[in-house]
Parts: sequence; C-alpha cells; structure tokens
Amino acid sequence: MPELPEVETVVRTLRKKVVGLKIIEAQILYPKIIKSDISVDDFEEDLKNRTIEKISRIAKHIIFHLGDVVLISHLRMEGKWFIYDKNDSFDKKHILAIFKLSNEKLMCYQDTRKFGTFHYQGVNEYLNLNPIAKIGLEPLDMAVQGKYLYDLMAKSSKYIKTILLDQTLISGIGNIYADEILFDASISPLNKGNDLNVEMYQRIADSSRKILKKSIDMGGTTIDSYQPEQGIDGKFQNELKVHTRKNEPCYKCGQKVIKIKLNGRGTYYCEKCQS
Repeated sequence: MPELPEVETVVRTLRKKVVGLKIIEAQILYPKIIKSDISVDDFEEDLKNRTIEKISRIAKHIIFHLGDVVLISHLRMEGKWFIYDKNDSFDKKHILAIFKLSNEKLMCYQDTRKFGTFHYQGVNEYLNLNPIAKIGLEPLDMAVQGKYLYDLMAKSSKYIKTILLDQTLISGIGNIYADEILFDASISPLNKGNDLNVEMYQRIADSSRKILKKSIDMGGTTIDSYQPEQGIDGKFQNELKVHTRKNEPCYKCGQKVIKIKLNGRGTYYCEKCQS
C-alpha cells in the first residue's frame, strides 16, 4: 500500500510528465471511483480542455489543479498512475480511467483492487471539504513536535502503532513506516498512547521526519505488488530495519525480530531494543 513517500514519488514523476498539458478527453471506465456528487457524463464533459496547471500532495492524496477545480486522487491499496504515448501498446486490464492529453499522451489510472477514489471539488473549497478537511498534519510539518503529539495522543488507551495509523491525527504514516519509526525511536508498538511522555513523543516526531525524508529521497519502498509508477523502483526497502524481517537478527542487538498482529496489522519489532 502506498504511503506518504510513495505518493510523493508519484507526484514528482507526474509533475515532470503532465503539468502544462491539456485534457482533451476523459473516459471513466469504473464509475464508482467518483465519490463527488457529479455524474460520469458531467465529470467527463467538465474535464474537457482543462489544463493540468500543477500537481500537489496532501498526506496520501494527489491533487491535480485544473483551474477553478481540483481532482483529488487517493490510491488506497493498489492504485497507480501510468503515462503512455498515444500509440503505445499496454495492458488495459484494471485501467479504471483514461485521460487523453495534449502532446499525444495518455494518463491512465490503474487499480487492481478498485479501492481508489476521485473527488472533484472547487479549488477554493476543497481544503474545507472531506477527504482533505479531516486529515491531520503530516510528520514533515515542523509543527509536529513532542508536545503536539502528546496533547493529541496521550489520553488514548490504544496501542501507539494504531494511533500513528489514524490519518485524522497524523497523516501519511502507514504500516511499513509505523514499524520503522517506532524501531528508530526505540519504542514498542505495544505501548499505549497514555504510556508515553513528551520526550518519547519527541523521539517519534524526530524519527518520523528522519524515516519519511530518507524514504522520499530513495523513491519510496517497493515491496509486494506496489510500484509507484512504471520504470520506478523505490530503494528504501533495502533500508528497512524491522518490517518484513521476521526471525532475522536485529541490526542493533542481534536478537531476532518478531512479528505479531496488532488490530489485524502485521507488526515487526525488536523486544529488546523497543521498550
């Protein structure tokens, strides 16, 4: 599942390839992807001749700025954006939307699980509407410090890993990076939110920025079936310290990394190093 670094990688790639191009035609092949109150016909018609002025990101959402409207894309589990030349041959299986662009380009949204979403909203209002309005700050925001996290999370009796995955509290962290952040911060995922003090939350804030920035620099993590864009392989999977490393020696102490289930999520950590 793409997390913040993978989505940032997609955004940077799309910017290079499609910003400044005009949408000549849009084809929605899976109508349920559109979550805004607009028909497929009206959506396709309204997109015609709109220019992709810029592409931004908030948490795990990709935002195409199209004049007075934005198209917000959430990749969910398996969503991917691919750019092709008009005459390229490609597998159309699992393609849910095709945008014919100027300069003989096709921008295609592929999603094997069909969990991804499109929201189509006004540029002056989308920040105050769901899905964006309910999203917490990103760890990359320097306002996210120990005291900020403490005030937000210290009253909770949930596991700290579960809390970090709550996008309404802090956004952009998914299962992989939660494991890596807690290992880097030397904090057990089994700690409850109300077990931690301000200093421990500061370690989480610092580790979050460190891990996410490094992963962004390396193009994200490519594991299982996720690849952020054609021709791109993230390299951060080579830096993982605990995630996917069940029964392998901890890089700090040599004790075996263990895997447990926390609220249904596979969770990797070192019992000795994380307390």
